[in-house]
Amino acid sequence: MRFRLYRTQRPLLVSALCALAALLALTTVPAQHAHAVNGSTSPCALQGQGTTVNEGQNTNYTQFLNPLGTKNIGVVYVDFPDVAGAGDVADYYNLLSPAADWVWNASYGKTWLKMRPVVNRWVRMPSASNAYGTSSPTYQQHSRYVADALRAAADAGADLAGYDMFYIVSTAHSQVSGSHAWYWTPSQPIVVKGTTIRSAVTFGTDMWHWGYKVAAHETAHAFGAPDLYAFSGDQHRYVGGWDVMGHVAGAAPQYFGWLSWKFGWTGDDQVVCVWQNRTQNTAALNGVEYTGGTKLLVVKTGATTAYVAEARRKAHNDSGACSSGVVLYKVDTSVANGQGPIRVVPNPNAAAPTAGCGTLDMAAWQPGQTFYDRAANVQFTVRSADAYNSTVNAIKW
Repeated sequence: MRFRLYRTQRPLLVSALCALAALLALTTVPAQHAHAVNGSTSPCALQGQGTTVNEGQNTNYTQFLNPLGTKNIGVVYVDFPDVAGAGDVADYYNLLSPAADWVWNASYGKTWLKMRPVVNRWVRMPSASNAYGTSSPTYQQHSRYVADALRAAADAGADLAGYDMFYIVSTAHSQVSGSHAWYWTPSQPIVVKGTTIRSAVTFGTDMWHWGYKVAAHETAHAFGAPDLYAFSGDQHRYVGGWDVMGHVAGAAPQYFGWLSWKFGWTGDDQVVCVWQNRTQNTAALNGVEYTGGTKLLVVKTGATTAYVAEARRKAHNDSGACSSGVVLYKVDTSVANGQGPIRVVPNPNAAAPTAGCGTLDMAAWQPGQTFYDRAANVQFTVRSADAYNSTVNAIKW
């Protein structure tokens, strides 16, 4: 971590900070609003680095799938020469289909996953189930898997035109164990009977462990979102169980408000931005689980970095959350997928973890608590809270 924590609940720094505030002639600035869904003009919008999944606002929608609106998803069920289709394909569909309502709620009614089978039966792949990279395929192996599956579906009579993306579902007991998102690159297109394939998710046997939330996770990759769990070591050391992009089975899987802003589900007029030195702002943050209201208080700290405050409540997609209050986290769009582009700020005065919860899961900040990063000269103080909102003050020295 590149920040330092100081005690909450009337920290020793308060009097010194107040004096410093007076010396610096701290200014309260109005909320900054912008208008674009992506490539925001907000001073706090951060640009992504490179062409792969990232936390930046500048997602390339010629490569990734635009999250907004109805997404027509063709479902393809595949089996293999070594593993015949097991069971009724309807059982596989019913396992994944609740993702549509989950994403609808997470997007505040702005995205609907309209799933329908392109062929309502098993279609046979040309190669054995161990020929496609199983748990961690290369891009070439994954592309071959997608192409083989969709060609098999087309040969079985499916019309692939008119779909935004495809869910390719492997039969149980195959050696395709992992689920992965695939998105096209213009230099390596997949074209099946005249239809260019731009986006797909392949579901392995892990779907029986994760359930429909694996579809919420992988579909967000197709929208341009990165993984928030660690690719090595303690997988959940960055965000704990906050956000399905971190821990698929986490207690509070609602997407972070930052990701909702990236996707266009949260409008620029719902984001309060502090970006100039010697300024502050106070925002009444409505829980990200609810529709409407101000969602984010963002303090920009660099070209690719910001601190973010959002309110979280035990409601809707987060009904099983371990704690509620204000979640603080740092965003760094220069950090690669799986390396911690978002990192939740631990709360040293949080309650001890309860059964099934980790330290970060308890990290929601409460009224009267203050976080100060000396290196970045950023401070957040939670002023008050009710059942739906938390009022937070942010200062950039």
